[in-house]
Amino acid sequence: MASNISLFPMINEEMLKKIRFQCYPYRFYYIRDEQEYELNSEPIDGSNFVFKLEDSDGIWTPDDYCFGLKRRYTLRTYQCLFGEEGVACNNATLGLAVVWTSGDSKQRGVITVGEITNSQKDLEFELNYEFKEAQLRGEVEFTTIIYIKSAGTPLGREEHLANEYGCILGELDKFTIMLDGNGSMFPMYEVYEPSQPLWYAKCEWDDPTYESFNECVSVFINKAHKNYKYLDKTKRTFDEQLLKEIIASALMLVITKLKQEDDYWEESLIGNDLKRGSVSEAVYYFVNTLEWDVSSMETLSLSIRKFLDQRL
Repeated sequence: MASNISLFPMINEEMLKKIRFQCYPYRFYYIRDEQEYELNSEPIDGSNFVFKLEDSDGIWTPDDYCFGLKRRYTLRTYQCLFGEEGVACNNATLGLAVVWTSGDSKQRGVITVGEITNSQKDLEFELNYEFKEAQLRGEVEFTTIIYIKSAGTPLGREEHLANEYGCILGELDKFTIMLDGNGSMFPMYEVYEPSQPLWYAKCEWDDPTYESFNECVSVFINKAHKNYKYLDKTKRTFDEQLLKEIIASALMLVITKLKQEDDYWEESLIGNDLKRGSVSEAVYYFVNTLEWDVSSMETLSLSIRKFLDQRL
């Protein structure tokens, strides 16, 4: 529930129990060849609130495919939300919605789910929404809210109630997903630089155990280069294998640079006190979860390429 101080009544824990609100687990999926495929949501480090999305086939990535979410909601005895003892006027209309926020993508939005009026019938809602490919990355938070959808006409003892369109009356639950698998992907930017090669990478950090992988590691694709046509996904000349080689080389660069920093390298391998989403946490994920062999340059190169062949 929201902890902000409000000048009008909000949905509290006691009221939440009274309305018998029930939300079912989120279901995630993606579309490939006009078919729907399920994505698994696995908790990160035992968390009950933060999950990563995984494709059991190893095909889906948020950059190449859209992804969607589904969820079912029910409300049974919600009449206590209305009237002078509730949170809205008797004849107001409330809305159920999901607010999504992606700090890494610097985006947020609202998904409307359904409306609630002061009646006696049980309510059931279905959420089904799709995000475009490459629309989001990193951490995305979903918050279910109830808000004023249409203002009512206050009766004599309802003047103290919220009655303005869009006013949020309460947060019902939160759910967070990590699209990049603990930093397993990195930002790729297109630039136009005639004097530069087809691609280059930047790895810039002071403390890799703390600083964000997505902010410290970048790959730049040069649209001005004569061979850019092989990296342009809108063209028939697009070469997927070339893209894999660029990603593999960039990952080699990241791990090799970190390996040269002895203290940080040991911390990255052990995995203690690493900030979520940091460079070191990403490398810990590569080594311990994906089981990349970092004992030599040759084995590392082989591990990365085998992984990319299976995943992309």
